[in-house]
Amino acid sequence: MAQQILLERKGAVAHVTFNRARAGNPINDSMLTRLTGIMRDLGHEDDLRAVVLRGSGADFCTGRERGKAASPTSAYVLHGKVMGRILAVYKTFRDCPVPIISVVQGRALGFGCALVGGSDVAIAGQGATFSLPEMTHGTAPTLAMSALTKVGPKALADMIYSRDEIDADTALAIGLVGRVVSNDALGDTVEAFLDRVREYDIPQIRAVKRFIATGLNLGPEATSDLAGYTLATLNTRPK
Repeated sequence: MAQQILLERKGAVAHVTFNRARAGNPINDSMLTRLTGIMRDLGHEDDLRAVVLRGSGADFCTGRERGKAASPTSAYVLHGKVMGRILAVYKTFRDCPVPIISVVQGRALGFGCALVGGSDVAIAGQGATFSLPEMTHGTAPTLAMSALTKVGPKALADMIYSRDEIDADTALAIGLVGRVVSNDALGDTVEAFLDRVREYDIPQIRAVKRFIATGLNLGPEATSDLAGYTLATLNTRPK
């Protein structure tokens, strides 16, 4: 049986690929566990510069696979069996010290959309679409929302309540992705981006991720101080 998530290391870049192309790359419980383990392990690799996340075939990820499960006996049990697994993935994305680059083709739905939101960089093909359909199943998508904090609140509310799929240009406008290119140019665009990242000093790469995650959310004076001390520390460290 083929592995459902593939991991390939190409020099200083790790490539993580969802490998259920025929089904649209839905994520099941075992894949949640494996993805969390992969990201935790990669976070400890000192020579890593970037992680590329993509789906095989036509779609990025069509969400979480919903199986039949026994009714939970308490909120604690439900959190541990289901919600904790999903939130653990989002945490490994935040904790990963290098940028995670989502390469989005086709559909990115539900959990797949949240993974794009939780990535540091997202490059989408022109044909990519995004949606949060959880309300269809009677579920408020609070877990996905926790990974989509960079999307404008009004745009996020519209996606949730309408359940409409948005196109790549709309995803760019609301901050869900950072760049949209033609489908044919997607591979070359990603490789050109990675070529730039390979040129950079690893501590500088990691400092940028940390600063975007923490420094931009401070008040102006604290942001200014952190910016200065961060750069001073980087530029005076032993080579």
